[in-house]
Amino acid sequence: MRLARARREATEEESFWPSFTDVMSSLVFVLFFCILILVIRQIVNASVWDDRLMKADMALAGKQAQLESVNRELETKKAELSSLESTLSSREAEIENLRIQLEQDRAALAQKEEELSKVRSQLQEISVLRLSILGQVKESIEKELGPLLSTGGEPLVDIDDNANLVINSSLLFDKGSSRISASGQKLLEKFAVAFERILSDPETRKNIDAIIVSGYADSDDTFEYNYNLSCQRAIAVIVTMMKSNPVLETKYGAYFQASGFSEFRPIALGDDEAAKSKNRRIQISINIKDGNLQKIISDYMSGRSQ
Repeated sequence: MRLARARREATEEESFWPSFTDVMSSLVFVLFFCILILVIRQIVNASVWDDRLMKADMALAGKQAQLESVNRELETKKAELSSLESTLSSREAEIENLRIQLEQDRAALAQKEEELSKVRSQLQEISVLRLSILGQVKESIEKELGPLLSTGGEPLVDIDDNANLVINSSLLFDKGSSRISASGQKLLEKFAVAFERILSDPETRKNIDAIIVSGYADSDDTFEYNYNLSCQRAIAVIVTMMKSNPVLETKYGAYFQASGFSEFRPIALGDDEAAKSKNRRIQISINIKDGNLQKIISDYMSGRSQ
């Protein structure tokens, strides 16, 4: 009994170890298989990460290339900006210089305008001198005789737009005649006195070159007749004034000059008697010395060149 039990136990003990070995072998195999799976997985993961890393490296390289390109472009832009800043600074300096020059030019221009204004004022004074002289003559005559008017109320002694003293011939002559009428002699006596008074002023006289008495006829006769008539009337006016006032002849006779224009240069157009009456006239004008005008201009130009 005891022997059978012992045998059975021995048999059970002997069968136990092989089973344990199988179990351990199975465990080792499973462990190996797991390790193999892990190794394979690691290899696969490593390959994936290597691929990702390579792509990341490539992307990084691209970004670095872009960054380098951007940096180069930035450097270019910085250089351009520096150049623009330098150009801007230069332009600002030029603008400032131009502004200073403009201010200087404005100051110079203001000075020249002031000088020119003085010259213009002097020239204007001389240019209106003849109007002033003839205006004084007309005023003096009207003060003595009152306004001389035609039957239609038009002035027979007037100053035209060109600063000429115009005397209607009816005040001095009969139609077609160059003989001064009695009333005309009295009128010319007043003219002689007025011209003597004006010419006695040295300041006025120094600017006068000539006092021109011009005769004008109408178109009723031939050119030759009208030309002789207009010249004779102008001469008759001067001679009558000189005879009525010897002082005017002896002191200032050299200033007077006679001329005739026949029927030419009419002041009224038409063939009616009213137009012809206006065209029959004696015209007195004042010529200013060109030298005085030239002196003012020369003084101005000399001042500019200094």
